Amino acid sequence: MSREERSFAALAALLGVLVMMGPIATDMFLPVIPILSRELGASVGETEFAVTALFTGMAAGQLFYGPLSDRFGRKPIILVTVLMFAASAIGIALSASMTPILIWRFVQGIAASSGRIVANAAARDIFVRERLGRLMSFIMVVGATVSLLTGPAAGIIADNFPWQILFLIMAAYGVLLFILFLFFFRETQVRKNFHAIRPVNLIHNYTMVARNRVFWAYALAGTFIISGLAAYLNSSSGVLIGAYGLSPTVYGFLFSALPLGYMSGSFVAGRFVERTGMDRMISVGAAFALAGALVMFALAIAGASHWAAVIAPMMVYMFGFAMILPQISAGALTPFTHIAGTASSLQGFILSATAAGISALLALFADGTAMPMATAIALSAVAVMLTYIFAIRPLEQTPLLGSDQQVQHVSGDEQSEDGGKIGP
Repeated sequence: MSREERSFAALAALLGVLVMMGPIATDMFLPVIPILSRELGASVGETEFAVTALFTGMAAGQLFYGPLSDRFGRKPIILVTVLMFAASAIGIALSASMTPILIWRFVQGIAASSGRIVANAAARDIFVRERLGRLMSFIMVVGATVSLLTGPAAGIIADNFPWQILFLIMAAYGVLLFILFLFFFRETQVRKNFHAIRPVNLIHNYTMVARNRVFWAYALAGTFIISGLAAYLNSSSGVLIGAYGLSPTVYGFLFSALPLGYMSGSFVAGRFVERTGMDRMISVGAAFALAGALVMFALAIAGASHWAAVIAPMMVYMFGFAMILPQISAGALTPFTHIAGTASSLQGFILSATAAGISALLALFADGTAMPMATAIALSAVAVMLTYIFAIRPLEQTPLLGSDQQVQHVSGDEQSEDGGKIGP
């Protein structure tokens, strides 16, 4: 392995464990939803609002971390937010009712949202288009590898120890991240944008991103593919543990099947995206996600009540999900150089706000069956495919994204307004 490849792998590993703040805050919480409901005297639907609180915090935080990291650099923001993540986890562990848990989960979401936003911006500082997509795919492989452990571990801990232990582990993870990034991460932002957090500049930069139709084509597809995952994360434990009678331990081990699908899709995308192009990779991923979602929906209509009717189709969905999401992020950020953090923030806000809305709706309409969840996942997959057909594929037939040089040409307005040109 060349020195360049070793550096590439090390960066992917570091950014991968950073991105995992959000999934860890979600995945390790799911097995304890029925336990919290029982111990705190709340309904499963009320307890599921803790997932909504997390997603809402993520949405709120992502509006600010991009501009803040554009202004102060990636590393300072990472160090502050990982400590904030650890502190919020301790706050949850010390809570004795759902109200403080919901408040701390909101704070935890604000902290966790920095992971994906700043990691994306750091990656965009160095790479563009297919190379950027490859890095993001390998970041997801790292994240999925961690998820293989967190699901089963969370289930075993929930079955055998007080639920507070899970949140103390989250706190320890935050402290570990602080140490790793303090000593092993080198700032990727060459030139800070000292005007990034001025209100006028914030409005100007967000407006500039929001007016870019390339950004919206990819951001919408990302919104829909995330919505399907949000539906599963919100409702799966209530269905599989509450309705189908699985133990938290069994649920945790079954949950790890999803990262296997995710890792497989990320591996395929990382290996082949530079050959196929990211748009074609999105189309293939959308087809897999749609197939898995429609199978789950059909099984729910048929009244299937076995765990395999949920887990197996969701594995296929996650295979497609992993092929799509890195390319979506790369496509949405490619038109922007010096405001990559701002673009990443707006994209993240859109994704998380949608996830929070889906989570809240499913918490309200939880009926003990897989039908609400399966319906939401199927609609999400259909929307991804339609977005590809009507928004992303037309970009391939115009000069918009034909090559790096053409991206620079099309983004000429952005170049003149954000003070730089496209490219690392």
